[in-house]
Amino acid sequence: MQDKPGLIPTSTCKGGVGPLLGVPLNYDQFFPPMKKAATRNPARSTRSGDTRRPLERIFTIHGTVQRGRFPNCRQLAEEIEVTQKTIQRDITFMQNELGLPIAYDRVRHGYYYERPVHEFPLMRYTVEDVVALFLARRALEPLQGSPLEATLRDSFKRLSGALQGEVSFNWSDLDQAFSVKDTGVVPSDVRLFEKLSRAVLDCRELRFDYRKIESQEWEARALRPFHLAEFEGGWYVIGYDIDRKAKRTFAMQRMKGVRVLKTKFARPADFKVAEHLGNSFGVWHRPEDTGKSHRVTLRFTGWAARMVSERRWHPSQQINWRSKKKDKQEVLDLIMELSSFEEISRWILSWGDQVEVIEPKALRDTVLASLEATNTIYQS
Repeated sequence: MQDKPGLIPTSTCKGGVGPLLGVPLNYDQFFPPMKKAATRNPARSTRSGDTRRPLERIFTIHGTVQRGRFPNCRQLAEEIEVTQKTIQRDITFMQNELGLPIAYDRVRHGYYYERPVHEFPLMRYTVEDVVALFLARRALEPLQGSPLEATLRDSFKRLSGALQGEVSFNWSDLDQAFSVKDTGVVPSDVRLFEKLSRAVLDCRELRFDYRKIESQEWEARALRPFHLAEFEGGWYVIGYDIDRKAKRTFAMQRMKGVRVLKTKFARPADFKVAEHLGNSFGVWHRPEDTGKSHRVTLRFTGWAARMVSERRWHPSQQINWRSKKKDKQEVLDLIMELSSFEEISRWILSWGDQVEVIEPKALRDTVLASLEATNTIYQS
């Protein structure tokens, strides 16, 4: 099982353990040459200044100076579309905080580096960061062929190539040291994933046909997609079902005929996927379960008790160890607050005779009915 899903796996490494490694950069690869500045309407000169990220501006300034173009504040301000004061503050930051040897040439009327700069101070990584990037790439292998997987793979290649000789092991042997193993992974339709990703990022409505897991019929759906989530080897799109006027979750492998419309929408400011999925055990959340909360207590014994105690199954979970039974087996109570029983019941059944539902009675009856139905199959 996994914690709540997210679109892309991220590193939680804080650094401080492995050595800091300076990564040499191919500047033309990251910073395309600055075009000749065109005359702009002064009213538009700061059009993107307030939204352009400072790091992006600094990268652009650094790349232009690194190529020996001797840019001045006016040229940089016009190219980046910010004020000259903003450029001056960025250059001061580069000098004082990053220690870059940037200076002004009064003869050529532009900035230059007083000595060669072989690496950018911000582009520094720990060994743990690069390993995290490697594992993230492996986790996206079901999406082989997509721009997302290709971008992450290329990033890893650039980093691993730059780090050769800087670390005590061969980066080409990482496959022998680390792996990501999944079972029941859903084969991904790369083109469909790209469509859904574009719709989510661009806030564009979708039209598609969908078949529920328990149905044989396809239904036409209209959706405003808010979020793409990976959960247990499958991808799901969460959004607002226009016809049913409610938030719904759709499994990517059960969608067909997907069309991204030109119609745009505003993603609700109050939509937070963590809150949306907070009380569900997996990725499904039914509108009728909104606001509901059921206290679920499951009692595990033996090896299952130890395994359950080693993992985080739900944000609300509490683990209570109980006194051992007469046969000296370990006993553990897992307590959670859930909005529905749909996904938890299947998970309970996977533990066999190592678990008992203590509460609520409705969940206990659901699991018992499933066990009786299974028993009937094997007795026939």
